[in-house]
Amino acid sequence: MGKDALFTRRFVLYAAAAALTTGCSTVSILDGQVLNGKARAGRSPQETLDDFFAFLSSQRYDQARLLLSQSFQARLGPEGVSGILHAFHSVQVVDLVDAVAWANGLGAHLSNPPSDRREYLVTLQVEPSESGSRSWPIGVARRFIDLLWQDHMWKIDAIGISPGIVVTGSPPVSTPNPASGAKAVVLPIESLRYGSIPVDRAIYIARQSAVERGLIPWATDPVEVVHHDGASFGIEPSARANLAGRDVDPNTLIPRAEVEVQQNGQALVVTLIQPIQTGPKGVWAIAEILPSI
Repeated sequence: MGKDALFTRRFVLYAAAAALTTGCSTVSILDGQVLNGKARAGRSPQETLDDFFAFLSSQRYDQARLLLSQSFQARLGPEGVSGILHAFHSVQVVDLVDAVAWANGLGAHLSNPPSDRREYLVTLQVEPSESGSRSWPIGVARRFIDLLWQDHMWKIDAIGISPGIVVTGSPPVSTPNPASGAKAVVLPIESLRYGSIPVDRAIYIARQSAVERGLIPWATDPVEVVHHDGASFGIEPSARANLAGRDVDPNTLIPRAEVEVQQNGQALVVTLIQPIQTGPKGVWAIAEILPSI
């Protein structure tokens, strides 16, 4: 794997979403079912996404299930599939960004994905159901969605807050979280990268919402964030990390924290910020990694 590809694997996880958005049309036809008078047959990944969320909004769960890949359903299990299908009162695609174009717009050099795979950064307008409120915020939500060509049509193969296999080159590994019963994403450790790390507010809005629902309490501790998120930027989860201090950026007035990391004989300084909410309940985001002077 080349240096540019490795850079991309690290950089795009929490990078700011680039331009290159495309418009989203309304839903189509599936197995003879026509919506909004448009007769299409899931010929494109975008149409599959439109159809899937429209079916959920109209409580057409059997049709929506047909748009989930067999492998995705197997990974989720019956309970997980039901959780996705019944997570919304209403949900609508409002914007799409091709994930490869998004990464390349940030300076990466990814090649086109395989012919049978696509990935999008999808912006949704969400009204979650009672059961879905633990996983989805009210209003705007942004998710990476992978699609797979299967059974002569595009099907959804992954939904998550982190980039999937098309961008990262490998699928996230899910491990149980004993405290919440949910699954936590564990990313491969990449080569160490110095410099600024753009922060995608949409992703941290979702993370802040999760904290407010009593999930991922580690996200409010800057040292724990380094342990959890640092692998995307080349910091090993087992590296020794200590809080060096906190202050407020004099220009932006955003709270900052500095964490000192010792790793393989290297001394690093990781700067984190609170991009959404300040104070003890605000989540932290890695914003810069520099060698210690």
